[in-house]
Amino acid sequence: MIYHFILNPKSGRSPQQKRMEQDIVDACLKRQLSYHIYYTTRRKNAITYVRSMIKEYPDERQRFICVGGDGTINEIANSAPANPNIEFGVIPNGSGNDFVRNFKHRRKFTEIDAQIDGEVKSFDLIKCNDDYCVNMVNIGFDCSVVIEADKFRKYKFISPGISYVLGVVVGFFFKKFGTQMRIIFDDGEIIDKQLTLTAIGNGKFCGGGFKSAPKACLADGLLDVCIIDKVSRLSFLQLVGCYKDGTFLEKKKAQKIVKYKQTNHFKMEFDAPQPICIDGEVSNAKTVEFTVIPGAFNFVIPKGSSLRFPDEYIQ
Repeated sequence: MIYHFILNPKSGRSPQQKRMEQDIVDACLKRQLSYHIYYTTRRKNAITYVRSMIKEYPDERQRFICVGGDGTINEIANSAPANPNIEFGVIPNGSGNDFVRNFKHRRKFTEIDAQIDGEVKSFDLIKCNDDYCVNMVNIGFDCSVVIEADKFRKYKFISPGISYVLGVVVGFFFKKFGTQMRIIFDDGEIIDKQLTLTAIGNGKFCGGGFKSAPKACLADGLLDVCIIDKVSRLSFLQLVGCYKDGTFLEKKKAQKIVKYKQTNHFKMEFDAPQPICIDGEVSNAKTVEFTVIPGAFNFVIPKGSSLRFPDEYIQ
């Protein structure tokens, strides 16, 4: 087994990066492990690194532990989906860290020994055209918040958490509210209208803790699609609390404007290219095809941690 630790110095701007690197070195030397430490310098750097290591050690079992946020996890997942020799883990150090919210005892994710001794489970991936998503895809309001928050993160005096709050304020009060979307399901149902947002979940959480896909399971072979009609800002504000805690499916008022559907494949179309947020990373597309890829993500659950929602792992 070869262990790789991929560090993203920009993710979360953590002051503990040097101490974490020393912890990695100490743990690996103590166990006499074969290991590498790699620092990313730009977006998609992790993809290049993982693929180069697979090419260099094609027959070796390799574990890649990335230090970063959901965007960094997304990169490593896109580097080698469905490769049985490759395992991925994460030490959360981003602004949202929503994927690890699906697990208990999250402090274990920051312990190097727990990562080395972690158990591997195979989870699903969402394929979005030619890209893969580990956690969630957001379109509409949620995506606009990410775009605005990224603008605030450029200022060193604004923390990632505050950046997201400011992004919500700007997106809510100053940006267009509602996006024309055409959603085509395989069972023949078509939704073609203005929507506040659409969230497609593999995991349950996005946006720093919003439980947008409360029924989502990491290994059930299904996509959870949450669709919210275009509503007034006041109506959305009244419902945002239950949207955050994931109880909106139980609220009669929310049921009138929310459609929640599980499927393994569907398509979306737009009148013009729209921003699509995949695990916190934004790109543009006019047409998107979503497909679930069962068991394609070999994820390391650190020793001492476990699934927060155990029924979602299907053997």
